[in-house]
Amino acid sequence: MAVIECKMLSGFIPVKSSVRELEKSRTIKRSEMQTDMVTLYLDELGHEPLHLSFMVEQDIEVKNLKPATVKVYDYYETGEETVAEYNSPCSADGDKGNAK
Repeated sequence: MAVIECKMLSGFIPVKSSVRELEKSRTIKRSEMQTDMVTLYLDELGHEPLHLSFMVEQDIEVKNLKPATVKVYDYYETGEETVAEYNSPCSADGDKGNAK
């Protein structure tokens, strides 16, 4: 089982309906939401690229946003993981909001 933990940027919260929509696909088995993180559970993660997205909304304005992280790991082998950062598409550094 693979796990994706997507931390929210400061001041942003996940839109619950868009996260629940991911569960309708065969890829996502379960999701958990907190105000600062979305966790997605997958039966398996292959070698092909996987594109997932959900909506977030700004809850409070935060200046000088710092990148947030997306962590992917094997539920049973937690030492096997990868971490990427993403930022707001409106951030000053010009990043387009995609995980690197």
